[in-house]
Amino acid sequence: MTIALGKFTKEENDLFDIMDDWLQRDCFVFVGWYGLLVFPCAYFTLGGWFTGTTFVTSWYTHKLASSYLEGCNFLTAAISTPVNSLTHSLLLLWGPEAQENFTRWCQLGGLWTFVALHGAFGLIGFMLRQLELARFVQLPPYNAIAFSAPIAVFISVFFIYPLGQSGWFFAPSFGVAAIFRFILFFQGFHNWTLNPFHMMGVAGVLGAALLCAIHGATVENTLFEDGDGANTFRAFNPTQAEETYSMVTANRFWSQIFGVAFSNKRWLHFFMLFVPVTGLWMSAIGVVGLALNLRAYDFVSQEIRAAEDPEFETFYTKNILLNEGIRAWMAAQDQPHENLIFPEEVLPRGNAL
Repeated sequence: MTIALGKFTKEENDLFDIMDDWLQRDCFVFVGWYGLLVFPCAYFTLGGWFTGTTFVTSWYTHKLASSYLEGCNFLTAAISTPVNSLTHSLLLLWGPEAQENFTRWCQLGGLWTFVALHGAFGLIGFMLRQLELARFVQLPPYNAIAFSAPIAVFISVFFIYPLGQSGWFFAPSFGVAAIFRFILFFQGFHNWTLNPFHMMGVAGVLGAALLCAIHGATVENTLFEDGDGANTFRAFNPTQAEETYSMVTANRFWSQIFGVAFSNKRWLHFFMLFVPVTGLWMSAIGVVGLALNLRAYDFVSQEIRAAEDPEFETFYTKNILLNEGIRAWMAAQDQPHENLIFPEEVLPRGNAL
């Protein structure tokens, strides 16, 4: 009996190794294995959006003109959501709704599900690509963690909210004016601005903007002006070991202004990561609550109780009146499939506030 000792070596021209080298080492811009997901999805998402906003009408789904071909501009063009009767169908081109008829597929709103799904997979792939590159160059995964926040908001607004409602119809359409319409809808039907999760989201985004401005100004103010060049980009070597600005000076300045200041760069930059990411995640959690129609902050609960209990006293504010006006104004136009007709006396008229 013969026993062979030694390591098993693969052939040098192994296809996997060739692909791995090209994806992770040979390209000027890192592609990575997740790039195989990102770039096709980004191509289809952008291509679908430009195609829809240029040519495809929303007359069959929303009774609206929504394309450049119909006279819309950049603000009013959109890819509208599918009709409400299709509920949560994926609206595949080869599915039972369109039956491989591209024109019918566009009329039913198939481009919305196409753009939404490819956009979601593209964003998730982009985050995983950051994770892959970080692991490849032995960095912590903080960039990917930060990018998870806008992904959470996108998924909660475009997928989880309509999944909790009757269909994709109630998701935002892909367009500038369409997004503003959706914001008005959220306020009128859910009183979103009074929701504490929205408040945390606003605090996170505006707080991050404030931190970013303060941080940039502070570093700019405390740069060391060594070297012959007046421009600091020529005065410093990008690979130098020394810091390019004075943390001590910055710490002393803000200690005099506020009484307290960050003394540690690691904690300072973690805080700048923590504020916006936490705010966006809280906002995403709040949208999940709205998907389930949690009614703690929209005052509908007191209206229901008042209808059941004649002795229950409601409190009536301008905020409630505003939301009622939004609902009366939007519902008939926004949900044409319901054939809503309101009597004249309940519609907002003039400066009713």
